Amino acid sequence: MEDVETKWDVRVPMDDGVHLSTDIYLPKQEKEKYPAILIRTPYNKSRKDEIKHGTRDVEFFAKNGYTVVFQDVRGRGDSDGEWEPYYKEGQDGCKTIEWISNQNWCDGRVGMIGGSYRGFLQWISAKENPEPLTTMVSTAAVGDWFRETPFNNGTISLYMIEWLNFVGGRTVQNQDPIDWEKVLWHLPVKSMDEKLGRENTIWKKWIEHNTLDQYWKQYLLTEKDFREIDLPVLHITGWYDGDQPGALYFYEGMKENSPKNNEQYLISGPWSHAQTRIPDKELGGVDFTEKAILELKKIHLLWFDAKLKGDEEAKKQLEEIFRGKKVKYFTMGENEWEDGEYWPPSPKKEEFYLSSSGKANTLLGDGTLKSKSQSGESPDSYIYDPEDPVMAEVDFNFYSESHTRAPLDQRFIERRDDVLVYTSEPLEKSLKIAGTPKINFYASSNREDTDWIALLSDVHPNGKSIKLTEGYLRARFKNSLEEPELLEPNKIYEYDFEMTYALSNLFKPGHRIRICITSSYFPKIARNPNSGEEVGEGKKIKKAEQTIYHDEEHPSKIILPIIRN
Repeated sequence: MEDVETKWDVRVPMDDGVHLSTDIYLPKQEKEKYPAILIRTPYNKSRKDEIKHGTRDVEFFAKNGYTVVFQDVRGRGDSDGEWEPYYKEGQDGCKTIEWISNQNWCDGRVGMIGGSYRGFLQWISAKENPEPLTTMVSTAAVGDWFRETPFNNGTISLYMIEWLNFVGGRTVQNQDPIDWEKVLWHLPVKSMDEKLGRENTIWKKWIEHNTLDQYWKQYLLTEKDFREIDLPVLHITGWYDGDQPGALYFYEGMKENSPKNNEQYLISGPWSHAQTRIPDKELGGVDFTEKAILELKKIHLLWFDAKLKGDEEAKKQLEEIFRGKKVKYFTMGENEWEDGEYWPPSPKKEEFYLSSSGKANTLLGDGTLKSKSQSGESPDSYIYDPEDPVMAEVDFNFYSESHTRAPLDQRFIERRDDVLVYTSEPLEKSLKIAGTPKINFYASSNREDTDWIALLSDVHPNGKSIKLTEGYLRARFKNSLEEPELLEPNKIYEYDFEMTYALSNLFKPGHRIRICITSSYFPKIARNPNSGEEVGEGKKIKKAEQTIYHDEEHPSKIILPIIRN
């Protein structure tokens, strides 16, 4: 790298004697000391994709007057110790930040960047309150445990066994030789690692901790933690970012509690998890136009120039990018960026009620959405067969370079008889939603446990049904994520839960609102075998007879955050 001095494999000591391997990239400039930017990773710091990938461009930051410190976390790459996700990450991050501030090339100020697990590493380090930590840019940060991953309202994310294999051992593993289809169909879920052929004790531990117990709570940040994190933060996520729940959890925690609540900035675009680092204008067959592409690397630099160097010109340019506000979000449908003081804006909650004559199955059924609950309606029913689940993905290898993600157009799902489809009449006027929708419905199952999946989409005049968000719930967790309760077969229960992802979307005139309800979303979500066995340990497959009720006594509905002009 031109104009950059490097120090390889510097051993940074932790409190327990473990040494973490750290590469240091120093500017070749006249000054002796610079602010430092720390990136901690489980993905091997020497990989090309780690040191020069989108917003993680170490040469770019070094050339712009920052010392970049890149570290393998405990038990990964060239670092000592044993690898267990999340374990000791806070203490290790804090110790590293303090070490950096005492080096003769650091001016005492430290910032952090990174996305996904690297984003979580920032927050768990900030929880320890290291004094030199001055600011963070947190992208697509995982961390709202049990409401995001590896469990989402009790359902199991199968992406996580692939991630654990990817970071298995000390190096990044090649996923391509593995028959992931064979692995992910295996039951019980807990022993999928054995089917994989590489024992993974962490996967088994996670499945054993299948409620929101102390194992997960130790890695959650509390209101008290947020009150003690006195840092300006730039939060970045996307409407289709799988870790959006974590990113917004950290943003909301800081906005509501931090002494620096007025210095919490948020950007959210029409992006997938990977696109939060390298934005694209297209996703799942939908063109969001060139407007969807932001220069995030430039925004990172402006943020650090403003917060680590106090550069007035950088502050001015940030003001221009955010147009004097603190939240910048992309509204799909009209494909425009909007700005506000906080997220979500203060929308009005508006209810749309499920309605049919008892034949809402498939997009050709008679399911509709009404402004009021209806009387005398027949319920809708379907059979959920775990041997024939709704397929949400077309490639079982989530890491494949040649994989093809399922399109955002959901008609390939909506044609199934085990999917109930409720669609509004074409809208006469535009309708904008911004926030997190909520689903509230009444249902019965003839089994002791099952899953509920809800999908919200924008139906275009040409019939395309573009997915906007989705939500999941394992029925036994309907009242508590800590103390699950099995169902009484055939009893009607009320289910009430937020969709997983927030969004901003404009439904144009002539478009329609659609909500779908089903019981599987495989292989993204593990199949519920409907047996009532312990979560992740069930292997007795049973078909489930599912019924959705919608009448005056059972007013099933979708609740949308409407923005009125």
